[in-house]
Amino acid sequence: MEELLIENKPLVSPHRWLKRLLIGVFVILIFLIVISASVWGYITLYQNRVYPGVQVGGYGLGGLSAIELKSFIENLNNRYSKEGLKLFVVNSPRSDNSAIINTLTGGENAVEVVKLDSELLVNRALRLGRSGTWWENIVQPIKIRFSPLRIDAPAMVNEVILHDLLVSTLHPWEDGYRNAEVQVVQVGTGEIKITPEKSGFAFQYENIINSIKHSLSQLSFVAIPIKLENFSPTVTAADVSTLLPNAVNMLNAGSIIFTATSTATTMTPPEWKLSPADLAAMLTVERNEEGIVIFSLDKDQAIKYINKTIRPWVDVAAKDAKFSIVDNKMEEFQVSRDGQEVNAEATYDELKNVFDARNFAVATGDSIIPIVIDVVISAIKNTDVALLNITEVIGAGTSTFKDSHTNRIKNIANAVKRLNGILIAPGEVFSANKSAGPYTSANGFLPEQVIKGREITKEIGGGMCQIGTTLFRMAMNSGMEITERHNHSLVVAYYADPVNRNPGTDATLYEPLLDLKFLNDTGNYLLLITEINYKKQMLTFTLWGKSDGRSGSYTHPLVSRWIPYPSETQYVAQTNGTLKVGSMSCQAAFRGAVASFKYSRVTPDGEKIDRVFDSYYRPLPKICTIGVDPATCPKGSPCVVTSSTVNVAPAVTQ
Repeated sequence: MEELLIENKPLVSPHRWLKRLLIGVFVILIFLIVISASVWGYITLYQNRVYPGVQVGGYGLGGLSAIELKSFIENLNNRYSKEGLKLFVVNSPRSDNSAIINTLTGGENAVEVVKLDSELLVNRALRLGRSGTWWENIVQPIKIRFSPLRIDAPAMVNEVILHDLLVSTLHPWEDGYRNAEVQVVQVGTGEIKITPEKSGFAFQYENIINSIKHSLSQLSFVAIPIKLENFSPTVTAADVSTLLPNAVNMLNAGSIIFTATSTATTMTPPEWKLSPADLAAMLTVERNEEGIVIFSLDKDQAIKYINKTIRPWVDVAAKDAKFSIVDNKMEEFQVSRDGQEVNAEATYDELKNVFDARNFAVATGDSIIPIVIDVVISAIKNTDVALLNITEVIGAGTSTFKDSHTNRIKNIANAVKRLNGILIAPGEVFSANKSAGPYTSANGFLPEQVIKGREITKEIGGGMCQIGTTLFRMAMNSGMEITERHNHSLVVAYYADPVNRNPGTDATLYEPLLDLKFLNDTGNYLLLITEINYKKQMLTFTLWGKSDGRSGSYTHPLVSRWIPYPSETQYVAQTNGTLKVGSMSCQAAFRGAVASFKYSRVTPDGEKIDRVFDSYYRPLPKICTIGVDPATCPKGSPCVVTSSTVNVAPAVTQ
């Protein structure tokens, strides 16, 4: 009995267990405090900086601030502008296999065809580890550090211009294929000449553009491999020969007549008849969906006919109701009117269906083709006048175009006229390009000096950045939310701040890549009134509406760093005859800059929202274009020129 009591006696007292428990809890608390402090310190250390472990291509972005990351990306943009895109033809039929696409082209101030979007990358990189729940915002930064996160760099690519550059650069490598083609020799007899088919090699440009996008997303400067594809014709001369007996019927059996069922002008003739000669000019051969080779009509030629012959008579532009301000009162000066326009694609489809049917049945009588017309509804009706609620000035912006060339002033005046009276609906995002453009000769715009690649040339619509800058300042003074704005590539005197003459408050326009946009979130219509003062050489844009208590202002821009331009002059050969052989025309050098300013707007609720606009302007050396006889240039290689090439006329600074 005594022995049992000894065995059941507690080996450790309850007090000692409690003591051990408290020590364990204390150790765990200390551990948690240390971990929490470490995490908090880590997050604080990288406040407003990219977390370590974030990578793009072979570059680590960890530790970079927004300004540092933007400067890093803009330096890469500089390299792309200077070096271009390097391509490598993996199966080149020529002795050389490399090509360079110049990415700096177009626009008033050397807009890039491809450009890394530094602002979007900065926002994307800084949001990593900060955009989740509170728990994710604690765990993600640590996870990213030990398990690197690779992201793609966003890029802006003007695919239309890039495609044209690729075609012009890579065409010498191609040995293009073609189907058998036909040419009508005698319309009345249906005599046709057949051009035989030909196999060949060509590039798939869509694939090349996708490869370029991928290379840009990885910040790569390695030559991009591209390859020629083997193409075989789908229509042969033997196929066409079987169609020849039907040629006369295709061209001469019955008339094909276009009719317009609805027009907005009494000048419109009732019909347009396609003559056999017209059809002969469009005639082609193709293999239809059933695999049968037939005569058909070339789409490009047919649409060219529609646009040239029919569209000028049928198209009528829609007109919105517009208003002017006279003695602080709003008066209607243009009534609304719906418009119409030819749908060339749909009209061609109607024409093609009728013509293709002639391959299988002899046409009897005339064939009537309805012209497909789309109605263009005017956005603002006269009946809406009472609902617009436009009573006062919301804000205004100014800029000077002093010392501008004649064509530049005419382009600016044309855009001013096109913008005057524009109504911006509630909730609408105003687009400068949409409202003032498109910048074409058909819309009255003239060619003006621009920097295009490494050449000094002219382009339709030069001067539109004056419009973008004035609109930008007006929108900020009106307290609007800016949804898109891009600074110029170069520091240009036209857009300097009127007080301290620094760059920074400018906005460039270059359709379709770069735009100036702002949101009308006032809940009412806004009216844009534009004014050009030739004596003062000044633009004033005013935004009218109904005040909701908001306000906006911006500081004078500050330059944190001026970047010297390269001292060495660049020389470019001009072989198209624009310059006389031996003469030289020079573009002055531009120094670069890093500038910023703060835009402050107060909402109707009294909330103050500050936004810093950072602008990076690249330096550009003096560029001189020299007229060169193309016969003196080595075949297959760039034509290299120096200042010693000039032997006729002295340099003229543009």
